[in-house]
Amino acid sequence: MGILKKIFGRDEPEKSAAQEPAPPPPDPEPEPIMVTEITPDALKARLDNGDDLVVIDMRQNWEYDAGHIPGARHLFLQEIPTRFEELPKDVDIVFQCWSGNTSLDASGFLIHNGWSASRVCSLSGGISGWVQTHGPESLVKD
Repeated sequence: MGILKKIFGRDEPEKSAAQEPAPPPPDPEPEPIMVTEITPDALKARLDNGDDLVVIDMRQNWEYDAGHIPGARHLFLQEIPTRFEELPKDVDIVFQCWSGNTSLDASGFLIHNGWSASRVCSLSGGISGWVQTHGPESLVKD
């Protein structure tokens, strides 16, 4: 026997005319954005091969000036929401930060704003992973 029936002698409380209808169900959660990561070795091979891609270094100015991946363009993390439209949609883009975590977020942001997920990726391990793999001598200063 249901608890309401046991206590009040019926299964459900009576509905009064003043009760409001139930709210509509919430919108379904959007599908998560899947971001591809590229290893330092794979990125170096693509750069050495002359592939058409843009590396975006998201670190602070002084970090970029101290040494960056050859050909990398500097676009500080906090500028991305206001300047992302400057990035091309017809070439591959590799975001790179210090450790590879923030670049995942930036990649997801770009994909969410209309860039093809197949054209945007994050450098696995960031500049730290690059230096561990290729050494500090692989960085350039402009």
